[in-house]
Amino acid sequence: MLPEELNSFLRRRKEKIFIYAWEYFTKRIHDELIRSVIEESPFFYVEINFDIIHRELHSSTDRSEFWEAFFDVLSRQKRHSDLCGFLKNDEGIAFLFVDSDSNLNTKESSPVWNRFSEEVEALTFSDMRKWDGIIYAEYPPKEFFTVED
Repeated sequence: MLPEELNSFLRRRKEKIFIYAWEYFTKRIHDELIRSVIEESPFFYVEINFDIIHRELHSSTDRSEFWEAFFDVLSRQKRHSDLCGFLKNDEGIAFLFVDSDSNLNTKESSPVWNRFSEEVEALTFSDMRKWDGIIYAEYPPKEFFTVED
């Protein structure tokens, strides 16, 4: 069950936002992994547990402002190939930023993640990139594409 505070934000944007349920999101990740290996086109993955948001944003007002900005930015993002999904047991939300530049896929330098985070921060003054516990990963890892002599 999703946190109660998300329902109104998602309901208002149901035409603009599609967030996969965990079961389908994992299948999409698997499909993207296969595509990225074949095309040598890595993707960047970000996972945010809802507990982190509650830890960082203590009041319900702060969380409401955050979710309002978060879903506004998500609904107007221009990269329609990127994917968003809920974590197992609806414990959080995750993103898959496809066709990412593998030389820039780190927490500090992923262009698409930084752009998304900066837009949310501009509206809320909360920088998600500084929150402890967010999982960042490049898939497949750079080492996968390394050709050994």
